[in-house]
Amino acid sequence: MAPHAEEAFAHTNGWSSSENTLEDVIREEPLNTKREIDVVCIGAGVSGLAAAMKVQESMPNCNFDIYEKNGDLGGTWLENRYPGCACDVPAHAYAYTFEPNPDYSRYYIGSVEIHNYLKAVAKKHALGKYIRYHHKLNSAIWNEYRGVWELEFEVSTPENPQHTTIFKRDCAVLINACGLLNNWKWPIIPGLNDFKGHLCHSARWDRDYDFYGKKVAIIGSGSSAIQIVPELQRIAQHLSAFIRSPTWIAPSQGFVDPKTEGPLNFFYTDEDKKKFREDPDYFLAYRKSIESDMNRTFGTFMKGSEKQKGALEEFAKMMKSRLGGNEELSELLTPKWGVGCRRLTPGQNFLESLIKENVTVVKDEIERIEEKSLVTADGKLHEVDAIVCATGFDTTYKPRFKLVGRQQAPLSELWADTNDIEAYLAVAIPDFPNYFMFNGPNAPISNGTLIPVLEKQCDYMLKMVQKMQREHIKAVCVRRSVTYQLNIRHQQFLQRMVFSDNCRSWYKGGRAEGKVIGIWPGSSLHYYETISEPRYEDYEYVHHSRNMWNFLGNGSTQLEADDDENGGKNDLSFYLTKPDELLRAPESYLCGQMDSTEVQGGFREGIDHRVE
Repeated sequence: MAPHAEEAFAHTNGWSSSENTLEDVIREEPLNTKREIDVVCIGAGVSGLAAAMKVQESMPNCNFDIYEKNGDLGGTWLENRYPGCACDVPAHAYAYTFEPNPDYSRYYIGSVEIHNYLKAVAKKHALGKYIRYHHKLNSAIWNEYRGVWELEFEVSTPENPQHTTIFKRDCAVLINACGLLNNWKWPIIPGLNDFKGHLCHSARWDRDYDFYGKKVAIIGSGSSAIQIVPELQRIAQHLSAFIRSPTWIAPSQGFVDPKTEGPLNFFYTDEDKKKFREDPDYFLAYRKSIESDMNRTFGTFMKGSEKQKGALEEFAKMMKSRLGGNEELSELLTPKWGVGCRRLTPGQNFLESLIKENVTVVKDEIERIEEKSLVTADGKLHEVDAIVCATGFDTTYKPRFKLVGRQQAPLSELWADTNDIEAYLAVAIPDFPNYFMFNGPNAPISNGTLIPVLEKQCDYMLKMVQKMQREHIKAVCVRRSVTYQLNIRHQQFLQRMVFSDNCRSWYKGGRAEGKVIGIWPGSSLHYYETISEPRYEDYEYVHHSRNMWNFLGNGSTQLEADDDENGGKNDLSFYLTKPDELLRAPESYLCGQMDSTEVQGGFREGIDHRVE
């Protein structure tokens, strides 16, 4: 194993470079020759596809593969297909910055349309060649001696998903693009599996089951439940909404509603779409107006700010109004903590649905579930035909696969307590070399715009990989001391923000108190600028060679090597530029514009001076 660079140079005081203590074979190649490198990405959702496009565009000598557990791309937008499933970000703010979609149907769109957009992007950029479907990662183990991740996959087929085989491979760099809202979980309720009726989770919706005329129970009060309730209320005989926790419901349909009069979620006309397509400047200006408004929401989340005070007053008033003035429900559903402590949820028709005749709101805790009913702590039986568990996901940032780094312990054990979770700028973890992740702990997932942040994270990761290629680096790992200091600063600043209020939130890993692990302590633009250029000094490096400077190569550059191959036709004076305005020197110094007397006089003065 190559010695750690810092270890190698820790004893250089008093050594002479002529002693060749770190002598190595000189590489017969130009400076910064990018070595071949294997990069594996887990997940073919929004982040994974962005990585594929950027690798394809700017990463020579990079063998890139995406492994996806499902049979199609799309991630959360493939998996979540419950009725009413939609994005609370305006459609034209939920697209890659370099690949806008002029054909979005509405201001806010559902999961199916987002999935179709992602498939269209993948087709246009020919990304299918990178994706291996039906590959579920079981484990990733770091091999320090070889400087690689040893991966084990469970592979299935569409024809026989229950029959699996094991596939193993290595990679130099591992990128986790699985997403946070991916590992859904059942609620922990005694007797859940004893229920004989229809049981489903919002993230695994059974589209063949007909809820029409049924008695239905919905467990949960998060985003999924808030979107499902209005849809099922219309068709169910009776709906029991089990809600234990209050939550703020936004008066808008999403984070930034349209400024025009009319429906909040209007349809784009054919004329609108034609103008978007034929007038790129107009389309760009329209997208920019939405994105800018998204980035102006940050101030709402600061404790005591005027925006926060206004939101508290407006939201409480709106919620009571939509509940028909029902004092009991208003008291149950209106939180005592700040707006945004839990993820802010737009809920069109949710509150209105709760006061319909065929809906009962149950606030008592579910004690157990029997074959045909749910039993609450007050002893009451709630008989139902179907139970919908809208109970969310595991948001503790522990990967679904076994991830073992330098400490020889799975990350799931190291992060068993959410208060022990510490990451570096939401992209890296100490003691896990060559491992990067999208939207890790303390990412700006609710601070403003999101897709540009994902793209910037991807740029950051690939800059690190390119440095590894150029400088022949075997392992790159963020320093623990740097990460520790960063996280202290995170928690210090987050005390200013409503995310640290006493509410049970997935921003705290499902806890009411403790470390805030799910939010960046600043705006999305603040994070965007922070990671625009990697702080390379925050990392430790291990090189393939004994001498870290071996990448200097044979003394020439790639430009010169290419010039030799092209017969001397390259521009080897690229550093020369054309000024905006040429210099005008004083005429008296211009050769050919001085008369002979001036010349002779000048010479005589010089001669006389030398003689003196």
